[in-house]
Amino acid sequence: MQPVRIARGRANPSTKNDWASTMTLVDANIPVYAAGVNGDRERQEVALGALEAIHGHGALAVQVLAEYSHVMLRHRVPIAVVLRDVAALQAAWTIHSPTRETVSLALEGIAEHHMSFWDATLWAVAKENGLDDILSEDGPTGTTVGSVLFPSPL
Repeated sequence: MQPVRIARGRANPSTKNDWASTMTLVDANIPVYAAGVNGDRERQEVALGALEAIHGHGALAVQVLAEYSHVMLRHRVPIAVVLRDVAALQAAWTIHSPTRETVSLALEGIAEHHMSFWDATLWAVAKENGLDDILSEDGPTGTTVGSVLFPSPL
């Protein structure tokens, strides 16, 4: 298995990626697809292109590192590989931690916008850190929640 990488030159310039020029939080499903554990080569290439397009102005949340690790271990990826991948992600991306207010803001997001708890928690981290988008295939994709857009590259 290859380590998660930022694939240089894979972004598709013919695809309109408005999120590629904003401050973007990446959901766990994007690096999971990029790692290729599900065997979907097309989604892997799209995820790698998305990561390339936002590298330098994208970020991950601690929650994303935890979710990524959980999915990889569930796919029986050896823990040494998961540790290597997480270290590579930590080295390559800005990592945002939840604050003492994150859960309260997430609960408000659930009440006002009817999101799942985990989507609302990512949304809260994005709001707290002034991020414009959450790049994900989950959640309220294609919509703006508060001031945060949920685009999907997949």
